[in-house]
Amino acid sequence: MVSRDTSVQVAAVVVATTLAVLSAQFGSPTAGTPLLLGAASYIVVFAGSHIYLALRGDSESVPVAARWRFAALVVTAVGAMVVGVTYRNVSVAGTGLGTVLGLGVAALFAGYWLYEAWDGYQASRRGA
Repeated sequence: MVSRDTSVQVAAVVVATTLAVLSAQFGSPTAGTPLLLGAASYIVVFAGSHIYLALRGDSESVPVAARWRFAALVVTAVGAMVVGVTYRNVSVAGTGLGTVLGLGVAALFAGYWLYEAWDGYQASRRGA
């Protein structure tokens, strides 16, 4: 039997593919509309199923709070990518904005992984 997570993920991939195709139709991936459609496709494919299942309150395999944390991380990372592409010629203290944002996102990912490991450990200690 196919799990609910798998069904929702397949639907998210179909939506993301549609967004990516629309993005390709509008020209350069650094222009406004294609960039936003491309960013939306990343958000849908990586976080779409988590957002949908969190809105439904489904914690069958992943706690709802963890779904929201992951979705926030993905939206933040994709937002940083959009800002980095849009303002690629800007530098901060002699370092390109893309580099600064990339390091910030890498730090967020590291913090996210550490927090999820800690939260999973705490849940196992509670017997949840």
